[in-house]
Amino acid sequence: MTTARLAAVLEGTRPPGIYRWLSRAHPSAVRRELAAVGWATHPLDGRGVTGRLDLLDRCAAELAFPAWFGRSWDAFYDCLGDLSWLAGQGHVLLWEQYGVLARTDAKAWGQAYQVLGEATAARRESGLPPLYVLLRGPGPAETPDGRGLIPTL
Repeated sequence: MTTARLAAVLEGTRPPGIYRWLSRAHPSAVRRELAAVGWATHPLDGRGVTGRLDLLDRCAAELAFPAWFGRSWDAFYDCLGDLSWLAGQGHVLLWEQYGVLARTDAKAWGQAYQVLGEATAARRESGLPPLYVLLRGPGPAETPDGRGLIPTL
């Protein structure tokens, strides 16, 4: 059962943040099971994400960013820190094939990882519905800054 695999997320035993998720559960099954408990799933197909603008545009589409989104890292952070236009007791961004960006644009990968991490932490600190970023598929196991491994869920 997918929800059992995500128990640490749903129960809050793992803090909101960025995790490598080793599950092979189909994204639609993840979406159904999280929706059953009031959470929103936002699948991000990373196969075509080869640079900063690809990532920003795909996230803007999947997360229905407002018209004021400016396609910059600051605007990305601001939108992730808000998400008030989306329903859900929590949010899971399921980034499939995240390694494509890491291989093709290491700088954008590093910036994305930093901004996603800062946004999940800011949401946690301000008491907003949690945001988890689950990285799945082949990709680096180490953080872009080289300070350790990306935690696994």
